[in-house]
Amino acid sequence: MGRFFSGGRDLGKGAFMEHRIFSMFVDLVQNLAVLLVMAYVTTRVPRFGNLLNRRFSLKSDLLLGLVFGLISIFGTLSAVKTSGVLANFRDLGPAIAGLLAGPVAGGIAGLIGGAHRYLLGGITGVPCSVATVLAGLICGGFYLWKRGRPIRIWEAAAMMAGVTALHGFVITPLVLGLSEEIRQILRTVMPPMLLVNCAGIALFFFILHNLNRERQNEAEKHRIDSELRIAREIQMGMLPVPSQIGDPRFAVHAVLKPAKEVGGDLYHCFIQNDAKICLAVGDVSGKGISASLHMAITQKLLKALAQSGEEPAELLERLNRELCDGNESMMFVTLLIAFIDLESGKTVFGNGGHNPPYRIRQGGVSRMVLEPGLALGIREKEVYTNQQLCLEAGDTIFLYTDGVTEAMNGRKELFGEKRLKAVLTRLQDQEPEAICRGVLEEIAHFVGQSEPSDDITMLALRLKKAGAAGPVEIR
Repeated sequence: MGRFFSGGRDLGKGAFMEHRIFSMFVDLVQNLAVLLVMAYVTTRVPRFGNLLNRRFSLKSDLLLGLVFGLISIFGTLSAVKTSGVLANFRDLGPAIAGLLAGPVAGGIAGLIGGAHRYLLGGITGVPCSVATVLAGLICGGFYLWKRGRPIRIWEAAAMMAGVTALHGFVITPLVLGLSEEIRQILRTVMPPMLLVNCAGIALFFFILHNLNRERQNEAEKHRIDSELRIAREIQMGMLPVPSQIGDPRFAVHAVLKPAKEVGGDLYHCFIQNDAKICLAVGDVSGKGISASLHMAITQKLLKALAQSGEEPAELLERLNRELCDGNESMMFVTLLIAFIDLESGKTVFGNGGHNPPYRIRQGGVSRMVLEPGLALGIREKEVYTNQQLCLEAGDTIFLYTDGVTEAMNGRKELFGEKRLKAVLTRLQDQEPEAICRGVLEEIAHFVGQSEPSDDITMLALRLKKAGAAGPVEIR
């Protein structure tokens, strides 16, 4: 066939050859796509993870050799026949096996693919069979030379190009001679085979590298999750359990619900000299690990300094100086401290930029008016003020962080102070634990399926016994 017609235009022999090579290339690419799908499915098998971790054994070598030997057979069966010669990607399977696991797996795959090709016969049966075996062994040798180092995509493509060229330009002429017929076959078959084999192995190793990256990311995520879980356990272990105090003069309950594995909220509750109870609720700026570390520092400082017997304002000033020292990250903490005299009901507040608390009594629910002050950790010489009121027996004080009022639903609406006050009003006759639980349930119902945006912390204390009521500013 020296000439053919296309679109009414007489094309020469050269054009015909180019068309045949192009058609062969397209057919090979289509068949290669099937192979790559098979390769992708293979890499998703859990056992394939041993390859990525370089955990080989004779059993795995045999298994790999068999799998990629079958792929080699598929490369032969899906070949494009021209001039009695099979243009194929048979050597791809043994080459991949060799690059993945070494000469044993590569040699086994090569023997399977080569034996199958030999049984098919044809003028190129012998050189093709030999080349297929050598492809697995040579690539396996390259694996040994790499000594366990990852094989890059371009290295795999270069090795594939080398063994394909060895097949076409060395082994075939040595076995069959270099007649004009053989020259014509090589000119027709080798260009598409080189391109398809190199593209195929490059795409396979691209898939493999992506899988490896996925496995590494999963392992890293598992490690981080484990560390965060431990960090949360440590963080929560630092917090007191107010309900375990067991003092008949009051009932108290606290809740801290981090938005993520760890959070930046804190609370504190302890009895000082059997006469006063100290309550504190704080919120560290930011989220995640950095906030949790700053929370831990603040919690420890508060616990240590609160035993001094100082009033809340003086305590805030000392805490502020400590937190400003070396605070290069410029993190800050809002903190509300209350000292309640368990006999008289006298309550002294110190506020460092935190949400004012609510007072719950039979007459209703009121949000206290407190001087806001400045958050701790911003300005070293900040001065805070003590603010007083007197609680009556039956009064409940409710402290919280802005995660309560700033909880957001799917419509980007905030829970807000109005809803919080309504819930507290409905629960005003309940004990502190029931109040905290009821607020949490209301927030959960309001938020729905939306991800929490901030930590939620609440601390409620009901005074069982106290002196006469004193003045209080409310709104």
